[in-house]
Amino acid sequence: MHLAAPAQPLTDGVVTLRLPSVDAGDIDAVAGYAGEGQLDGGWLPEIPLVTAGQLVADWLEAWAGRPSRNGPAFVVAVPPEPRFVGIVGVGEREEGAIEMIYGMAPRWRGQGMASRAARLAARSVASQPGVRSVEVRIGQDARASRHVAVNAGFVVAGTVPQFVPATGETFEDLRYLLPGITPGREPSAAR
Repeated sequence: MHLAAPAQPLTDGVVTLRLPSVDAGDIDAVAGYAGEGQLDGGWLPEIPLVTAGQLVADWLEAWAGRPSRNGPAFVVAVPPEPRFVGIVGVGEREEGAIEMIYGMAPRWRGQGMASRAARLAARSVASQPGVRSVEVRIGQDARASRHVAVNAGFVVAGTVPQFVPATGETFEDLRYLLPGITPGREPSAAR
């Protein structure tokens, strides 16, 4: 499934989600966060395994419907901060089931920004044709991420096993779903 990029940035008046951009200095922002050691919790995927330019290009390739390693991602902006402060990634887990990930730069955590960003992204994705569910999978010990999901309007829908090939271990993630999705319409419970 190809998720269509929104025509305009998404905002709730506090946070703004927009597509990543080379012109907006997003490559410099990624490099800056990596250089400052502000990658606590791995909120930017694969940094420092790929360059900042490769990561931003990968996100843009996904929005264009081309093959991508990480899938499409929004960057989270908080005016007047000159660089983005977080990300919300989206991707298809199975037909019509969209999984979201989110992360905030360490100094922007604990202010409700991640919940606002996750809510905006979830509502946008849920309104796209063919989307039947939007979910977040969170480790049971990730209390802050669970709090973000609940505040963004998600509800616990059980657990799912996760196998980690690198370690050979299996663990249980909590699965959160966005309620009230009618394919092609904004979810009523998330308003």
